[in-house]
Amino acid sequence: MKKVLLISSVLLLAGCATKDQLYYDAAKAVSKDNTMAQTACFSAVTEIAKNGDSGAKVGAIALAEKCKSQTVNVAPPPRNILGF
Repeated sequence: MKKVLLISSVLLLAGCATKDQLYYDAAKAVSKDNTMAQTACFSAVTEIAKNGDSGAKVGAIALAEKCKSQTVNVAPPPRNILGF
């Protein structure tokens, strides 16, 4: 009986750790992708501002504001009554 209880508790804790690890890996990947997308966006806006006329420069400023606001968030996994 003790072995069954021990094995089931180990499996329960391992399952919770795996779920949390997947969340942290996904959050890290999304953060990296957001950073790369913002860098690419700002690079494109900089090129537009450098090579364009005054109308293009005003448009580039508006695009720069959109580059800042586009972020994706990952919701944390739900917790049960025991906090796992």
